[in-house]
Amino acid sequence: MTALQSVDLSLYHHILYAPHPEWLNRLMIFVTRPENFFLSIGVAAFFLVLWGGGRGRFLVLSAGIGVAISDPLASIAIKSLVRRPRPCHGEVAAHLPLGCSDSWSFPSSHSVNIFCEATIISLLYPKAAPYATLFAGFVGYSRIYLGVHYPFDVLGGALIGVAVGWAVVSVLGRLPVLGRMRQERPTR
Repeated sequence: MTALQSVDLSLYHHILYAPHPEWLNRLMIFVTRPENFFLSIGVAAFFLVLWGGGRGRFLVLSAGIGVAISDPLASIAIKSLVRRPRPCHGEVAAHLPLGCSDSWSFPSSHSVNIFCEATIISLLYPKAAPYATLFAGFVGYSRIYLGVHYPFDVLGGALIGVAVGWAVVSVLGRLPVLGRMRQERPTR
């Protein structure tokens, strides 16, 4: 375990203490704040429900259920079991644009949630998979860049999020009404 912790800490410091231009700091802070995307998510959900056919409605339902499961799973259950301190405690404040939270570090809840959503999108709209995965990776990386998570917090969060997203789509898709809805194409 010590070797893995050493790698994790080394990667963390490599990213944290690399040059951070101000424009990149602002971009990472923007990307890491979920509230910056509420309007666009709401608009996308509105259009998916109205014109996305059964598959669009299935996506909106799955995404809602996915976050309802993944967020408390990460933020409450797993974090309180693992109780890993955040890496930013003891770091130089100048390298922590967002400061340091007092909550536990593993897993990154941002990563769990965004990778859950990216997985759901990827399973239902495979052509969108590269974009959803790239965005999820960018959000996860922002958590390390801003100094609030170790790389393995983000990687573990990503794996948990993928598992939850896959499970939600799999279970809901087996329900007769929702399974048919998942197969429905958008109306034109």
